[in-house]
Amino acid sequence: MTKVLHGTILPLEPITENAVEIGTLPVDGSPSCRPLSWPFGYMFPKLQHKEYLLDESQVTVDNLRRLGQLGMKDPGVAEAPGVLVPAIYTFFGQFVDHDITREKGSSMIKLSQPTPIDPALIPTHIVNSRSPNLDLDHVYGPDVDGELAPRDPVDPNKLLIEKVGPGNLGPIPGKDVYNDLPRLQNGSARIGDKRDDENIVISQLHVAFLKAHNNLVMVHGLTFAEARQVLTQHYQWLLLDDFLERIAEPDIVKRVRYYGPTFFNPSPRTFFMPLEFSVAAFRFGHSKVRASYNEFNCKNRLGGLRQLFSNAHTRLPEDWVIDWKAFLQPEKRLNLPRPIDTSLTDLLLELEAEQVDDKDPEGNLAIRNLLRGYILRMPTGQAVAEAMKSEGIMPLSDKQIASVLREDQLKILTEPKFLGQKFLERTPLWFYILAEAAFYSRGYHLGPVGSTIVAEVLIGVLRNSTDSILADPHWRPTLGSTPGKFDLQDLLKLAGVF
Repeated sequence: MTKVLHGTILPLEPITENAVEIGTLPVDGSPSCRPLSWPFGYMFPKLQHKEYLLDESQVTVDNLRRLGQLGMKDPGVAEAPGVLVPAIYTFFGQFVDHDITREKGSSMIKLSQPTPIDPALIPTHIVNSRSPNLDLDHVYGPDVDGELAPRDPVDPNKLLIEKVGPGNLGPIPGKDVYNDLPRLQNGSARIGDKRDDENIVISQLHVAFLKAHNNLVMVHGLTFAEARQVLTQHYQWLLLDDFLERIAEPDIVKRVRYYGPTFFNPSPRTFFMPLEFSVAAFRFGHSKVRASYNEFNCKNRLGGLRQLFSNAHTRLPEDWVIDWKAFLQPEKRLNLPRPIDTSLTDLLLELEAEQVDDKDPEGNLAIRNLLRGYILRMPTGQAVAEAMKSEGIMPLSDKQIASVLREDQLKILTEPKFLGQKFLERTPLWFYILAEAAFYSRGYHLGPVGSTIVAEVLIGVLRNSTDSILADPHWRPTLGSTPGKFDLQDLLKLAGVF
């Protein structure tokens, strides 16, 4: 049995005006805890001047809506080639996002009446209800009501996993009946962040983390607290050593990892979540989602997005337990993530009402992202690139952006009644980051601006996290199939689901 644990660092301590409750989750997770509030802020506060922002006008709002509605449509090629990265990494990015960032639902963010917010109001009115801490608190809790993840009633060192429900096609051979999230009677998941139940793939990934924790208890003889620490640190390694180098430029990741950040370096006591990350750069994953995934399991051969969403938020039917092979093996060509580019699959431009988690009914995800960027005063992509020139980063020219757009997109963006060439010169940050990825790597990974923001924020969060592996330069994973390595396939093997 393995019982090798590593050192810890002090957890983050929010000391901002909008931190409604100071404190941290005890390592044994025993008492109920009230959720914390954390601040958002700007990575580049000097870019909050008019010349670095989109024009504040109804014309801009109308053009952003038009861009999201008409200019970001997927070409609709069913067998469009993907990038050689297993599909699971698209959903792991969503899992990480749920661990560290969630805007609490400010009444100032109204997509139906988008108005840029005074930046002086950001610290007190735009609140992050997830701690910027890679500690798996969306798995272990507390949730928004302060409740911790439920324990197994037989062995309190283990987390509760519940049975799947009946399905139309019967159970999946070889799959455990205990394969669903713990739920209330109404079907609502009892987990730290209910967004981990918004589609079947992310909920099954969450179940894999529950099972990995339980196997650390059963197979490795760890206590609850020990299993949580070991799983959290392996998750941190997975993000640092595996995920980041798949989604960002490896040279930029290595620079930030080994030489430190250039643009984002707050102290633990002043840590905040940059809006340039949460509103723009880390939303690159939306462009990677496919309309459907083949060979979902042996009973349901095709998992369309509508089915993946409609079978969430309720007891998982037994015939929808995932077969992870389709999401791990790059030879499953039709499941490979779409390249990062300036289009989204049509189903993300036509979200159902239950997929929209706030009071704004806008169902087009591209419009939602663009308008949030406008409301939260995202600087243009060119302004951010210019601010990074000390690292040799140069803004894309209008011709370079145009070169990665399809003819139909370019026609829309250059219409006189639209933004015309000014749009290509002063581009919304989220759209710029998508175009930059397409220009520099054909969408295989993020470009210089996107890579720098994502790497500096995620490594900065990791550096300031509870039980951070960066606190011990000699820390290495012990649970992977290869010594010193641990990736998502190893995580699923640890969970016993692959």
